[in-house]
Amino acid sequence: MRNIKPEYTKEWFSQQVHLCEKSLYRVTVSLLANQTDAEDAMQEALCTAYEKLHTLKEAEKFRPWLLKIATNAAYDILRRRKRTVPLEDTEPVYHDGTAEKLGLWMAVQQLPPDYRSVVVLYYYEDLDLQSISRITGVPEATVKTRLFRARQRLKALLAE
Repeated sequence: MRNIKPEYTKEWFSQQVHLCEKSLYRVTVSLLANQTDAEDAMQEALCTAYEKLHTLKEAEKFRPWLLKIATNAAYDILRRRKRTVPLEDTEPVYHDGTAEKLGLWMAVQQLPPDYRSVVVLYYYEDLDLQSISRITGVPEATVKTRLFRARQRLKALLAE
């Protein structure tokens, strides 16, 4: 491992990871639709983040930086396994206890991965368009378009 900036200690890293833990899980499970795969992606992301901690320029950007790494890890798993999981084979893995929110989450799970990731980052993680653009690696205009199209599809899915 290269030189880690003095302010980026193991303890600091652990604290930051603890603060982002739920966000990491939501993002990876939304892309992979499988709890085990999501946990694998989280582990890969955390290992990569610790190895690359020296590349983090600003401590306050840790969360979007880590979410970007986690998103990439999830997409790597999707590419490696080249499989899809039919929605009826998945179990609901995240809910706040209400049927309405669970129904919305299941509708989000039916979106294509590109739409699903921006919806989760925007609505569940409260990130702004610029941060989502950096995490996903697509222009802000594309993020806006994906959010718009995702909303349209969600309306149609929830109207059924």
